[in-house]
Amino acid sequence: MTSVEAMLHTDFLVIGSGLAGLRAAIELSERGKSCILISKSRLPHSNTYYAQGGIAAVDPERVAKGDDSYESHMEDTLRAGDGLCIPSIVQRFVQKAFPEGVKFLIDHGVPFSKADTGDRYVLHQEGGHGRPRVYCKDDYTGQAIEEHLVEIVRKQPLITVLEYHAAVSLITRNRISDVKVVKDRCLGAWVLDRKTRRVKTIEADVTFLATGGAGRAFLYTSNPENATGDGIAMAFRAGARVANMEFFQFHPTVLYEVNPENPAERRFLLTEALRGEAMGGILTLDRDSTEDFVLAYDPRGSHATRDIVARAIDTEMKKNHRPHVWLNVTAQLTGKSEEYIRQSFPKIYAHCLKKGVDLTVEPIPVVPAAHYTCGGVIVGADGQTDIDGLYAIGEVACTGLMGANRLASNSLTECALYGKIAVDAALDRAPSLRDPDLMPPPWQGSTVHPEINPAMLNRFWDTTRATMLDYCAIDRNENRLRVAMDILNGLVQITNDIYWHFYPTLEIIELRNLSLVARLIVESALHRKESRGGHFRSDYPERNDHLFEGATIIHQTTGIRLLKCRHA
Repeated sequence: MTSVEAMLHTDFLVIGSGLAGLRAAIELSERGKSCILISKSRLPHSNTYYAQGGIAAVDPERVAKGDDSYESHMEDTLRAGDGLCIPSIVQRFVQKAFPEGVKFLIDHGVPFSKADTGDRYVLHQEGGHGRPRVYCKDDYTGQAIEEHLVEIVRKQPLITVLEYHAAVSLITRNRISDVKVVKDRCLGAWVLDRKTRRVKTIEADVTFLATGGAGRAFLYTSNPENATGDGIAMAFRAGARVANMEFFQFHPTVLYEVNPENPAERRFLLTEALRGEAMGGILTLDRDSTEDFVLAYDPRGSHATRDIVARAIDTEMKKNHRPHVWLNVTAQLTGKSEEYIRQSFPKIYAHCLKKGVDLTVEPIPVVPAAHYTCGGVIVGADGQTDIDGLYAIGEVACTGLMGANRLASNSLTECALYGKIAVDAALDRAPSLRDPDLMPPPWQGSTVHPEINPAMLNRFWDTTRATMLDYCAIDRNENRLRVAMDILNGLVQITNDIYWHFYPTLEIIELRNLSLVARLIVESALHRKESRGGHFRSDYPERNDHLFEGATIIHQTTGIRLLKCRHA
């Protein structure tokens, strides 16, 4: 049975422990501010941890030498975003990416890979990038960043870490007050302590949502099990707008393997650096082929952006009834030595070898899988949402940077950068005085049913994810999307009923959030009757700038609308 604990007070609450949340917490502590940082499970367990490829930024020294330019990074980002990026946001991003993003990580000891001789960093050129500008740590960059920053956080006395704590709901002024205001304010969050099964009330002047994306909405995904769209769902219920949820990026290459015991487990990611210019890997239809079939879809072939490559794979798999395609990075094809391949991609090599594939001498079976949420909670240039005192940073946010499709390795940079930008903005604003008449009350949940049958929750969980895979994955159309909406409308109603009639558990919280976010994705996909970026509709295969040049925005009260002006 779940009970309620006494209230906790903090000036700053950070929900989520990926790069964005860790950066915000460290930034606050280094400026003498205390905060509470909560994580649904262990502190390092986040999407950041599983990011293999790297973090993109243009080094000013390379600009001075003529080896790269801010304009090139901006053009690559805008091209990938397919007309929906906000140019001013992209321009600021590429200029600040190194000095306020990557340099922060270097200064805090993240050991990015260096060349064998000298102090020059190894830079990869991933799909969609015109120049090498992706900093990496071998093939486990995210893990290196996450583990290093977690170590810093654990040693910082100003940061109170609450592991195995899941946010249940945001607390807002309008939710707890009879007098409603036009501009709502976030007052903190109700949080479930998974170990004690008690719901804590955390009152905060400023709350940072850094909860990551929603890859688990799909049956096959590269994301860990905690990527259930929690921040997006909580912010939407609280009255914040969300945008561009239809633009979901599928990573083209995850290892194809069948696990009969857990067919929906997280799929092992094979970084785009394997197909980068420096490495030269290609995708083929047959095991012994050396023909890059993606060339039939884009002149860049296997080096094209993720949406193009993933769609090409999906099309060929369906057309030829194939369970997978092949990724060839063998020494024979790439011209790289076997030792070079093993040293450059040690974790991938070891994992594939464990699964019976020696990637230095044989191709790897691969399929696409849900990977990155390009939309999210709408924020301004400083990470502020529609709700005062609530910021969204990292994958949970829609900043205007990603547009319709994320350029590879921009995401870690965005996390590192916006963790600082949002803290800057929060500290610049005058501190709010807590209103004693608006003290957040203890969480009030059901007293009807103390427990729920886990098998029933698992059934609804599986139905949600299978629905998204079958009807709203890489290739969409009106009929399939309407079927998905009918199913998900019912699931959202059912999961809300469960939430209000049973004591909360992590499984109930995540299922409620996942079903809502899945419906937001489908609803947005239904309204965008065109193909653009990570959203492809076979019944509307062309991009339509006349009707759909802006963001798809959904609000809980006013519903869905399409912004025609991308600069609005």
